Amino acid sequence: KPREGEQEQQKQQYRQRSQLTQIIVKPSRAKRRFAVKDVSTTSMTKKSSSILAAHHRGSLRCLLSLLAVGTALLGGCADAKTVSGDFKLSGLMTEHVMGSFAVAAGHTGTMTVDLISKDGPYSAFSARMYKDDEWPKFKKALLCDQKTKLASTTEPVVFARDRKSPGQHKAHIAMKMDNSKGDRPRYYYFAVDECQLEMYMHDAQVPKVHYKVQTWDEGSHLSADENHLITLHTMTMLFSGILATLLGLSIMVQMMQKSSVHAAMFLVTAAAICDSASSMLELMHLRAYSSNGVGSYALDALSAHMEALCDSMVTLMLLFVASGWTLPSDVISVQQNATLVQKVIGGLQNPFRALASGSPGAVFAMFIIAAHLILAQWGRIYNDDFDSYHDLEHLPGTMLMLLRMFLGLCLIICCFQTRSRCPISLHGFYVKLAIVGTAWFQSLPIVIWACNAFVSYHLRHAAVGKWCAIVQTSSLVLLSWLVTSQSSSSYHKLSHMSSGKDNLTESLSGAGGGDIGADSGGGGGSGGILGGAASRGLTFSMGKSKVRLD
Repeated sequence: KPREGEQEQQKQQYRQRSQLTQIIVKPSRAKRRFAVKDVSTTSMTKKSSSILAAHHRGSLRCLLSLLAVGTALLGGCADAKTVSGDFKLSGLMTEHVMGSFAVAAGHTGTMTVDLISKDGPYSAFSARMYKDDEWPKFKKALLCDQKTKLASTTEPVVFARDRKSPGQHKAHIAMKMDNSKGDRPRYYYFAVDECQLEMYMHDAQVPKVHYKVQTWDEGSHLSADENHLITLHTMTMLFSGILATLLGLSIMVQMMQKSSVHAAMFLVTAAAICDSASSMLELMHLRAYSSNGVGSYALDALSAHMEALCDSMVTLMLLFVASGWTLPSDVISVQQNATLVQKVIGGLQNPFRALASGSPGAVFAMFIIAAHLILAQWGRIYNDDFDSYHDLEHLPGTMLMLLRMFLGLCLIICCFQTRSRCPISLHGFYVKLAIVGTAWFQSLPIVIWACNAFVSYHLRHAAVGKWCAIVQTSSLVLLSWLVTSQSSSSYHKLSHMSSGKDNLTESLSGAGGGDIGADSGGGGGSGGILGGAASRGLTFSMGKSKVRLD
C-alpha cells in the first residue's frame, strides 16, 4: 500500500508537470485561467516570472534596436568623411589627387583608400600622402619623380582578386595622419601616381580605377577647417532672411500707401532671398554630411548656384544704377551717334526695354548671369564636398576673380558716362557710387589674394568664407538703403524709387499720344507691361497698383 500511495502521488505530480508544460508552451487564455485557478505551486510561479522577465528583456532589446535604426536614418553621426570617384592615369596625367583633410593640432587622423579595378590587376600604382608644407612645391613641380620626393608617406598599391565580385580586383590602403606634435591644424593630401608612364608609353595597359577615400580625425569626420561653417551659415541665413522680410514689408506698405513701387526693390529683395536660401541649403547639406559623411550633392550645388545668383543680382543692380536706371528721362541727356559701349550703357539704363528689344545691354546683362552660374558649376568639378565657388586654387575661381575685376572697371565707366550727362547736383552721388561699387567688386579678389599669400592653409577656408559673408551682407544693406530711403539727397529727390509720380516731360508725352500706356485708364484688369517710347513710363500693372520698370 505505501508503494501504491507513492505511485499515485508520482502520477499526480507528473500530471501537474504535464499541465504546466502545456500552459508554458501554448499559453492560450483558457489555459492561463486554468493555471491561475488550479495550479498554484511555487515552481510554476518561478517559471512564469522568468518567462515574463525574458519577454520584457526581448521587448527592450527590440525597442533599443528600433531607436538605433531611427537615429541612424534621421541624423546619426557618420563614421568617416567619404569621397569617391574614378580616374585613369596616362602619360600626360601621371598622378591623381583623391582629396584632402585637415587634422586638428595634437590629433592623429586616419585615412583609408579602397581601389577597385575591373580591367585586371596593376602593380605599378603608388599611394602617397603630402603635407600642406610641401603642397605648393608639389603643384609647381613638372615631373612625377620630383613630386614623389615631397611625399611624407608612400604605400604600394597591391591588387587582389575580389572573391565576392568575380572579374574585379581590389586594393586596400591605410595611412596615419600624425599631427600629435603639431601646434596648428595641418592639411594632408592624398594622391595615386604611376611615374613610369612618363618614360614608357603603355597607357593602354593602365586600368580605369574607382576609389573610395574615408578620413576621420580621432572619431570626427569633419575636417578641422570646416568647424566654422554651421555658425557662419546660420548667421547669414538669419540676417539675410530678416533683411528680405523687411524689404517685403516695405514693398507692401508702398503698395498700400502709394499704389506704386519700383522694380529695384524687388531685385534687391530677390538678392537677399537668394543669399539666405544659399546658407539654408548649405546647412541642410551639412546636416546630411553629419549623417553619412558625404552630404547631398544636389543641396550643395543649389547652394552654390543661389550664391551665384545673389552675386549676379547685386552686380546688375550696381551697373543699372550707375547707368542711370530709376532716373527720369529728362534728367539724363540723350546721346547722338552712340558707340557700342554707350549703347550697352543705354541698355543698362532701361533694362526692361533693352530686354524686350534684345539690345546689346540686355545681352551683356544675360552674359553676367550666365557666367556666374557656369563658373559656380564648373568649380564643383574640382571640389564637390563643400561650396568652392570662390576658390582661387582652381581655374573657375581664378576666372571669377578676373570677371569681378572687369565688372568693376565697367562700373567706373558707367558712373562717369552717366555723370557727364546728368545735372551737377548728381555728380557727387555718382562719384561715391563709383568708389563704393568698385570697392565691392575688387574686395573679393583682394581678400582671396591676401588669404592665399599671408594666411595659413588651415585658416584660409574660414577667412575667405567670413570675409565673403561680410562683404555680401554689407552690399545688401547698402542697396536696401538705396531703394527704401526717403532721404533728401539729390538722387532720392529725382529717382523714381522715392516718388511714384511722373515728371512733366513724361506726363506731357503720355497725354499727347494715343499709346497703350495710360496709367490712369481702366486700371483694374489683368496685369501687364504698359507704356512704350512715348508713354509716361514703363510699368507693370497689378490691379490698382503698379510696378515701375523705368
